[in-house]
Amino acid sequence: MAYYTALISAWNTGTVPTGVVGAALTGQSTAQKLININGWTVTATIPAAYTITGSQIASCINWAEFNALTAARQTAVLALCAIPSLSVGSSAGEIALLADGMIIAYFPAAGPTITALSALAPGAQPWWQNNGYSGPFSQADLTAAGGLT
Repeated sequence: MAYYTALISAWNTGTVPTGVVGAALTGQSTAQKLININGWTVTATIPAAYTITGSQIASCINWAEFNALTAARQTAVLALCAIPSLSVGSSAGEIALLADGMIIAYFPAAGPTITALSALAPGAQPWWQNNGYSGPFSQADLTAAGGLT
């Protein structure tokens, strides 16, 4: 059970640990909590600028969040996703760039799209990996950790 100390603590508090990007676990089903905790990312030090592809952005966009956008914003996001190489980053100056500014303006800060995009940053790694676990958590891990629900 000691192996699961970090999982148990995070599960029971339901809050996203400091330095981690992802959705809180409160008020969710066990299945949703499991999806969210496996999606948590430790961002470490994200470079001020790095390059990703439009295809990588498209792969991170949550359908429900995209579907909630106006038609004009959906068109703009799809056009952004068609660009082969985009400069993005973590510095305040990068927010003024098209890709960062659009994503930040269009998608909720703690939503699944921003969370998935944060995981693309160099130096980012899954929370489970950063805490020494061998892979994403499964229902078997919840049972082994004392029957977390």
